[in-house]
Amino acid sequence: MKKATLLLLALSIVISLCSCGAKEADTPNEDTTPSVTEEVSTEPATAETEATTSAPKDYVHGEDGYFNLLEEYPDIRMKEQEGGTCWLFSAANSMETAYVMKNGSYITVDPMEMLDRIYLDEKEEGFFPKEGFNGKNIGGWQWMVTETLTNGFGDITIDGSVILDTDDRDAIKEAVKNRGGVAIGVNDTDNRYKGWHGGYYTLNYTREEFNHDVTIIGYDDHFPKQYFNTPASEDGAWICYNSAFGSAGFFYVSYDAPLEYGISHSVTDEYSEVLAYDAGNEQEICILDENGVTTANVFHKAGTLAAVGTYNDFDEQDITIDIYSADFSQLLYSQDAVLDYHGYHTVELDTPQAVSDYAVAITYSKGAPVEGEDIDYGDSDYKTVSESGQSFIRLDDGWHDMTEKGIKVRLDTAFRTEDMNITAEFGVDFDPNNCCIKALYAK
Repeated sequence: MKKATLLLLALSIVISLCSCGAKEADTPNEDTTPSVTEEVSTEPATAETEATTSAPKDYVHGEDGYFNLLEEYPDIRMKEQEGGTCWLFSAANSMETAYVMKNGSYITVDPMEMLDRIYLDEKEEGFFPKEGFNGKNIGGWQWMVTETLTNGFGDITIDGSVILDTDDRDAIKEAVKNRGGVAIGVNDTDNRYKGWHGGYYTLNYTREEFNHDVTIIGYDDHFPKQYFNTPASEDGAWICYNSAFGSAGFFYVSYDAPLEYGISHSVTDEYSEVLAYDAGNEQEICILDENGVTTANVFHKAGTLAAVGTYNDFDEQDITIDIYSADFSQLLYSQDAVLDYHGYHTVELDTPQAVSDYAVAITYSKGAPVEGEDIDYGDSDYKTVSESGQSFIRLDDGWHDMTEKGIKVRLDTAFRTEDMNITAEFGVDFDPNNCCIKALYAK
């Protein structure tokens, strides 16, 4: 029997949990109310610090190296977060800006509806707050948004979530300018990091202690470095939407400041329903094989299959989508595609297919994303459920149900932190969960 390989990559965006708190509006000379996880300095930010008094008071941005979504789409509305929900408000802003850029019309995404769906108790799998913990206060991360809401919410569904390298300034700029707002993690713990310009805070810091999510909605390459209380090595800033109004609604974050992660979400209302079995690609678990890996989900619903959704845990990989009869005896349709970014993808079918009982199979050139095991996150749990007849893997001797016991594979575990890089390889009996393949139906 052909051996496959299972790769476990600890996704950097889930290492830190954002559980910031909402704040009341303030002036730059007043102390801000501390958020849930903040260690706020007793020294308030002031407009007349040594760092800012030398800044050019009459600075006005030019056209070169400047972009601001609010100037392009002035009807974008800012919302004030409730509890530790900054991660949801930044995600909603990313979705709303992406939608108007793509469609020319505005939508409103309710962050609290997103919260209810992510932490819903009446479901079999996904994310669950532990007893005694309130989902509004325990926080979360952007990948939770992707994993839950790619299954649809209301009339819309996430059709793409691009994971960006926070060290790649050009990639973030391109995403903001061409896709919409980028949800980002920052350090909003200390008022001494904050300056003031034109009615908005400026922010620069050196400590990589992230506790707050904002949305990058623009950039200014020439924003004077003198406006930052913590000295910056260069001019330039990200223009950020901030749902905690205690930071003045919008602020400028120095290019010097380290960022925790970046995700660009987009949503669509083009599909009537999403069918899926997985709770997400948590911790980026992939089945690998040097010759490619083919996995499949079998679905039973009549309609018109318009697109297929899946994750890509690499910078880029080629895939082939095959639509089979439910027993895999007949190939009904085939299409090649390229997953050209790290994150979640929706691939439209060139020719939508009338289906009822069928299988969606994907051959991945690098790695096939699958559901992981249950995870204890302290304040919450990630749980998975897999049943026979749902997900399959193709090996040399044919198709195997993913719930089948004793499928021999080689398990590669890569756990990466700032001070650790461990890789262990050993043969195990792999009892896998569902494949990360979704079926999207036309309206």
